[in-house]
Amino acid sequence: MAFTDRCHATDAGRLGASAQAPRATSTDAQALRATLSSAFAAEVRKFRHAAPMRLALIMALPFPLIALLTAPSGNVSFSPWNYWYVLLMPVAIALFTGCVANADARMRNRPLLGSGAPLGQAWWAKALWCLMLSGLSNLVVLALYIAALAIGGSLSTAAVLTMALAALATTITSAWMIPAGLFLTARAGLLAGIFLPLAVQLVGGFAWSAIPVPQLFPPSATTVIPTAFIPVLPSGEPLAADTVLGGALAANGTLTWAGVAVAALTFVLLTAASAAWFAQSEEVR
Repeated sequence: MAFTDRCHATDAGRLGASAQAPRATSTDAQALRATLSSAFAAEVRKFRHAAPMRLALIMALPFPLIALLTAPSGNVSFSPWNYWYVLLMPVAIALFTGCVANADARMRNRPLLGSGAPLGQAWWAKALWCLMLSGLSNLVVLALYIAALAIGGSLSTAAVLTMALAALATTITSAWMIPAGLFLTARAGLLAGIFLPLAVQLVGGFAWSAIPVPQLFPPSATTVIPTAFIPVLPSGEPLAADTVLGGALAANGTLTWAGVAVAALTFVLLTAASAAWFAQSEEVR
């Protein structure tokens, strides 16, 4: 009888331990989310009034303002938007990403090491903060074009939706520059972190016509995919001027969204790989 009671007690203990395991897993997941959110909040507080935020706002203004100035004539041109995401946006992303990465590198990562957050989560927080800055830049461009169309008398719900999709696609397809810039700045210095991703994006962007399926692969996707939403070719010509590319984009929306998905996956993979390096690297300690 005593042996049976001991067996029951042992089984109960095992069942109790197994019942508690999901709770521990859930607690770990909550702690992971809390760590990432707190690390992201720290990045926001750190750079809220610093150079990266100002760069994201100011760099987005020049080309859309051209469209805004021509709006009273009723003929709003989308070519300035094209010049924004082909030329000036890569410069803006490279600059504010380099600034974010270099801020901790100058202090030998002491703020990160003293924060208590895992280094991998801190890295993800930096990447997401830079992605938010990129989205903010494109939101400024979108807002100025909405204002231009409203002044020109051609604003519609369809136009707003199309431009919003263009801004979203542009943000996602250029996101690969962020983990690349963060890694190169941490590994090789500020100049490498700024100029190497910028050079790859500019060269890849201008080489869009030489790649058979450019929509699917960054950096050419950053130049080509917005063409599916904004009727301006990467060359600045109207969409109708290129029947091959324009026809392919107009006829096959699946190809366009596949390119967006590939770009999003590229950002996730590059960020995960660089976060793993950052968490294990002796250079940051």
